[in-house]
Amino acid sequence: MEQSYWLHLTHEEAGELNASAQQLHHAAQFVALFGNSLLPKASDDSQSNMEWLPGLKALAGQEANLRQRVRMALLYDTFELQLIDENENALGGLPLPGQNKSTALSFVRTQARMLGLKPSQVKPIAHFGLPEHELDKGASFKMVGPAYHQELARYRHNAHFVLQGATEGFKFASPVATWPHHFDTGSVITLAFDDSSNPVKTIGIGLAIADRIADGFYFYVSPWQEKGKINFGGLPTLPGNASWVTGQWNGAVLKLSDIVKLKTAEEQRQLAEDFLNSAIEASQHLLGVEAVKA
Repeated sequence: MEQSYWLHLTHEEAGELNASAQQLHHAAQFVALFGNSLLPKASDDSQSNMEWLPGLKALAGQEANLRQRVRMALLYDTFELQLIDENENALGGLPLPGQNKSTALSFVRTQARMLGLKPSQVKPIAHFGLPEHELDKGASFKMVGPAYHQELARYRHNAHFVLQGATEGFKFASPVATWPHHFDTGSVITLAFDDSSNPVKTIGIGLAIADRIADGFYFYVSPWQEKGKINFGGLPTLPGNASWVTGQWNGAVLKLSDIVKLKTAEEQRQLAEDFLNSAIEASQHLLGVEAVKA
């Protein structure tokens, strides 16, 4: 992988970024529901997940073949929903500022009807809910500031590539994807399976939005096993200000605010890569098994 992929991060204040991320999180549900409505349900719910398209600076959902291959996308810089084809060409668009959730759903259903579907076939995702927000009470989407959307696009861009790099060489690693529920971009490295090919030891890695673990975006690495408790004693030191968290959730955490403090893109990239590689290696030792290499 080319090392020049990393885009320099500059915003140290988390408040506006978190507010913008909440707007994007709710907007991304209209990307996810398109695939969730039209594709068969996958065992891991991946029919509703999204991938980052660097050229569009957009999160795009799963493709559906409706007269042509299409999917919904959320463009970060312009805060716009678009229906795009397999070549990332726009077939229809809705700028979200000033629109509410009802009009966003109407847009998605209108696009589906133009492709030969019944609007009733496109439904909101019902098997999980997001934290309560004014958008759920009829408020309109708003762009807190273009600069924050641009920075959050860089977050997704960097995460897309650094996580791909971290999973290279592992035979059993899921594609890097963004999930509509927690809005994290991540992958799962499976280290061991049972006799029925079910994962029994895994390492989850990703970029998460602000939650009870941290007050801003953070990279995480979290080991898991089906049986027995993992012994988190004697944990190794991690690069930078990264730390281990144990309790209700267990794993390694590197806050984006610590990455942003570094002056150059090269330093930022190096810390992110060093953290992921170190925490993945430590997690393998905690689980007592080495990964099968590709």
